[in-house]
Amino acid sequence: MKLPIRLLPAIAVLILGLGTTPVHAQDFYWNAAGARSLALGGVYVPSSAGALEALATNPAGLTVLSGRTLDLSVTGMFARGSFTNSANQNAPMTTSPGVMPYGAFGTPIGHSRFSFGIGVIPEMMSVSDWRYVDAPGVAGATYGVQEQKAAILAARSVAGFGISFGPRLAVGATVGVDYNQNTLQAPYIFQQQAVLAGLKTMLDLHTSGIGWNTSVGVIARPSRKVTFGLAWKSRTVINSEGHASGDAGAQFGALGLTGVPADFRYSASVRNVLPQSMIGSVNWRVDPRWLLAFQTNWVNWKDAFVTLPVALTNGTNAAINGLLNSTSLNDGVPLDWKDQFSFHGGFERLLTESVSVRGGFAHGNNPVPNSTLSPLTAAIMGNQITTGLGYRHGPYRFDLAYAYGLRGQASVQHSALLSGEYSNSQVQVGTQSLTLNTSIQF
Repeated sequence: MKLPIRLLPAIAVLILGLGTTPVHAQDFYWNAAGARSLALGGVYVPSSAGALEALATNPAGLTVLSGRTLDLSVTGMFARGSFTNSANQNAPMTTSPGVMPYGAFGTPIGHSRFSFGIGVIPEMMSVSDWRYVDAPGVAGATYGVQEQKAAILAARSVAGFGISFGPRLAVGATVGVDYNQNTLQAPYIFQQQAVLAGLKTMLDLHTSGIGWNTSVGVIARPSRKVTFGLAWKSRTVINSEGHASGDAGAQFGALGLTGVPADFRYSASVRNVLPQSMIGSVNWRVDPRWLLAFQTNWVNWKDAFVTLPVALTNGTNAAINGLLNSTSLNDGVPLDWKDQFSFHGGFERLLTESVSVRGGFAHGNNPVPNSTLSPLTAAIMGNQITTGLGYRHGPYRFDLAYAYGLRGQASVQHSALLSGEYSNSQVQVGTQSLTLNTSIQF
C-alpha cells in the first residue's frame, strides 16, 4: 500500500488542476461523493462496492465491502446566475463547465473483522466567476468592466479503517490531508485595515496550503431491513501561502494622487477554516426491490466562516509602504455565516436483477447572511432534485447521477461590507451536475 499512499497528494493536485467547479447548494462542502449517494438526494447507503462513499461520508461503511474494490468517479458541473446592483442589471455568471475526477480503493483485511480504504475526494469546490461593471466606491473610484473571480478548492487525501462487531454494529475512522488552493481576481475593497479601510484596488491573489482532519462513524443494523448511520468530521485549519499583486491606479486617481506608482506585489497568507460536520441517516429496505433512505446533515459554518483573514508582507510599492509606515498589512473579509442544516430523502427501485432507478430531494437553509453577501460568496441555494441509474454486471458496477439545483435568490438592502457597493443588490445562482461512477471488484 505504500505506493498509492505516496501518490495521494499528487492526485489531489491533479483534481484541483482539472476541477473548475461552481458554488452549489448541498455540495459546496462535500459530504457525499459517489453517484449512488448523489442520485439519492445526497443520502449515504452502505454498499458492498462503495469504498468511495464510505470514505467520504461514514468510514464504518468500509466493513460492508465484500472484496477488493476500486471506485473511479468523474463529475461535470455547470452553473447559471445573475447579479444586479447600482451599476449592473442581470449581469450573467461566466463560470465555464468544470470536470473533476476522483477515486478510492477499499478492501477487507483477510478474513478478519477489519477493513481498509484510501482515496482522494473533493472536500470543498467553490468557483464564482463573473464579469460585470465595478460599482463606484470611495471618491467614485471604479475599475470598469472586470472579471470577478473567487475560488476556494480543497481535495482530501484520506485513509480509513473499519471494524465490524458482528452483523449489527460497525465503527470506522479516517485521517485526511486537505490540499487547498485559493484564488481572488477582482477589485478588492479593504475592510479592516485601519488606514486603507474602504479603499479599493485591483487584486490578483493565489495561495495554497495543507491541513488535516479526522472523521469517525458508526453503523447499526437493528434488523435486516433497517440501517442507522451516524458520522462526524472534524474541522480543518489551513494556513496557505502564496503571492498577491495588483494595481491601485483607479483609486489613486480618484483621490487626486496623480503620478504615484500604483503597481504592487506582496507575499500573501490566507487562513481557511473548513467546518466540522455531522451526519445522521436511516435506510429502510422495504422489500427486495424498494429502498427508502433519509439523512440529516449539520455543517458548523458559524465557527468556521467568521472572517477570511489575509496577511500581506514584503510590499514593493514605496508609496503604499510610506502611507502604512510598513511593508506589511493585515486585512480580513467579514463572512459571519450561519450553521447549515439540510434534509435529504431518496428512493431506489430495482427494475431487474441488474438495473435500478433512483431519485431524491435535498433541502437546506442558506448559510450566507445578506449583510455580507456578494456574488463571490453566493452559496445561497437550498433545494436540489436528483435522479440516477445503476447497472451491475459481474464484478462491475456503473452508476449515473444527475442533480438539478433550483435557482436560489438573495437580496441585500444594507450591506455590512464597506463602501456600500453591494447595498441594494440581488444575486441568483443555480447549478446542474452529472456524475459517473465505476466500481470494480477483484
